[in-house]
Amino acid sequence: MRHLVLVLCLVITLKNTLGSREFSIEDDQFQIDGKPFRILSGSLHYHRIHPAQWKDRMLRTKALGLNTLSVYVPWNLHEPYPGQYNWQGFADLEAYLALAQQQGLYVLLRPGPYICAEWDFGGFPWWLASSKVIGHGSIKLRSDDAAYLELVDRWWNVLLPKIAPFLYIRGGNILMVQVENEFGFVGPNEKYMRHLVGTVRASLGDDVLIYTTDPPPNIAKGSLPGDEVLSVVDFGAGWFDLNWAFSQQRAMNPPGKSPPMCSEFYTGWLTRWGEQMANTSVDQFLDTLHGVLGFANNTGSVNLYMVHGGTNFGYTAGGSIDNGVYWACITSYDYDAPISEAGDTGQPGIGGPNKYDLIRAAISKHTGLEPPKPPPPPQIKAYGEVGLYANVPLRSQIRHLYPGDGVTSRRPLIMEEYGQSGGLIVYQTRIPAAEIKADSVLNMGHRVHDAATVLLDGVAVGRLSRNGPANLTLDATSALTKGGSYAAASVTLEIVVEAVGRSNQGWRFDTKGLSSPDVRWNGKVLEAWSVFPLPLDNLETLIFHDDDIPAADAAGPSIGGPTFYRGYLDIDEDETPRNADGMLPDSYLYVGDWGKGLTFLNGFNLGWYWPSSGPANTMYVPGPILRLGVNEVILLEVEAAPSDPTVSFQRDADFFGPKRGPGVSRKGKAVANEMLRQHRDQPADESWVTAHPQYADWARHMQRPDMMSPVAATS
Repeated sequence: MRHLVLVLCLVITLKNTLGSREFSIEDDQFQIDGKPFRILSGSLHYHRIHPAQWKDRMLRTKALGLNTLSVYVPWNLHEPYPGQYNWQGFADLEAYLALAQQQGLYVLLRPGPYICAEWDFGGFPWWLASSKVIGHGSIKLRSDDAAYLELVDRWWNVLLPKIAPFLYIRGGNILMVQVENEFGFVGPNEKYMRHLVGTVRASLGDDVLIYTTDPPPNIAKGSLPGDEVLSVVDFGAGWFDLNWAFSQQRAMNPPGKSPPMCSEFYTGWLTRWGEQMANTSVDQFLDTLHGVLGFANNTGSVNLYMVHGGTNFGYTAGGSIDNGVYWACITSYDYDAPISEAGDTGQPGIGGPNKYDLIRAAISKHTGLEPPKPPPPPQIKAYGEVGLYANVPLRSQIRHLYPGDGVTSRRPLIMEEYGQSGGLIVYQTRIPAAEIKADSVLNMGHRVHDAATVLLDGVAVGRLSRNGPANLTLDATSALTKGGSYAAASVTLEIVVEAVGRSNQGWRFDTKGLSSPDVRWNGKVLEAWSVFPLPLDNLETLIFHDDDIPAADAAGPSIGGPTFYRGYLDIDEDETPRNADGMLPDSYLYVGDWGKGLTFLNGFNLGWYWPSSGPANTMYVPGPILRLGVNEVILLEVEAAPSDPTVSFQRDADFFGPKRGPGVSRKGKAVANEMLRQHRDQPADESWVTAHPQYADWARHMQRPDMMSPVAATS
């Protein structure tokens, strides 16, 4: 009886304690339990960091002087197929929130349903484009479309009960919940926004603080005026006059209920294939940061986007479509952030001053507090070179990767109709030999999404790009004679399409594969297709031809199209001590001599490499995916392999691609790496102020081209 009384007393005490927890706004200041509080936050995405490294990145964030994490929740990560949910590994949101609370970090939760984040499709599930689900592939995204809202509600009614126990008012660490994301770019739609707010309140209660974020010029179109939500703003260094920016925020909120807050203050910027690596002005960033923190008598709140970017592993990188031109985001999401992709500081592989130290000092100046000591620098090891001498053409492995004769289609459909989220998809059909001509024209009807290799009886006859023409003129007779198959009654046409990343802009579908059902050969529509979806999520069925010598002159890709290459890295226990957490050191995989493709390490999909386009010549390798002893390295090369098919695990990141001219020698590579190490210690060239292309994109969207910040160049 005595024990029962003690338990009841504990329950009553806990209930009273939780009942007194409050996160609120008074006198234009945030308050925790009635005491003024300033949000000092950093964006840290659990889905871009190996779970074994979550704690490390949190400790580095806290040591910067921050007290809060801003956390996007990608819908497509957690509901990969309709009604099927994933909460394991990279998707273990509850474990991430609990770990953050253990480290004393609050959370700003951003569940979308649209998140942008340079993430595939802005976080939307790929299957929204399928005719087999609610809406039949024609729903109107980010609107009050009934089918869209039904799917959002179904998703949120699974998600929100999971995060409810983590609300600050219930004993957890979530201070606020954001609805939508920069909706002002596509709004207004108050009916839609109120529906989202209602769904959140139905699950989380009326006491939870809900907020929205938009650039100042868009805030009136993206939020709800009054006290239904807290409206805050986001911007980059030097984009807007701060008095004007925060006046736009105040205009949306009731008097006394508008604490000045920049919910996305950009520490760097995104980078897309074919661009220079983002390397933003540190001086301008610090000047604006001081302005935000010192605003309204030193009460300004801020979220650094990003504090640590992480990596777009697998097929998670997004893209954009600007003036009809498609751009895919690179696999690295380093973002030129203060904490690098490997947890390092000093912009490794990019160059410039050490943002981490400078931001840490700035925050300490405004808070008057000494932040915790940062953890030791991460261990990053050069494990050495690996020869990838075993190779096999993709086309010979199709039925190992997708058993059977494929999916029969009268006409080719988009990738999403075959239940596929990403990777490659192969379309096959037959063409009578009588229709093979010297100057045959293959017309796709519409540009491929996003690139493709065309083969005739296994002979690669051309490449197509989303930013190029939709047709291909080829000498089919010469190609078939080269392949030795011209005597056949008919030939096999194969179109191997690569899906690199869906646009994350949030106002359009970006389907993958062949985007038109009307594929024509010399004007005749082709029918009777066999389609092979290849997500490449299991490569154990591949059968390689092991050779002791390198493949000669890249014969696989130049004759047989996309080709797998395999090699092994051996890690010796005596030469490779584990770090304090028991993990092997990280590394960077140098692929700068290769063309374009996918990398798999011990079965883990590191993502796309594309050094022929640049700027990334290396891929980040988290230590937790390595193991003592033998490590399997597989590259699927879709353009052209080097004559010496090797890769190298090195200490340094390299974002200075693409290389110019023919491949460099090993000595030349060593010299380049030494230059890279020297560059890391040099400040960025602040005299070069030509705007980076992606800044111009945002300037156009915001209609504030004069307020974009410059970017420092690297040479």
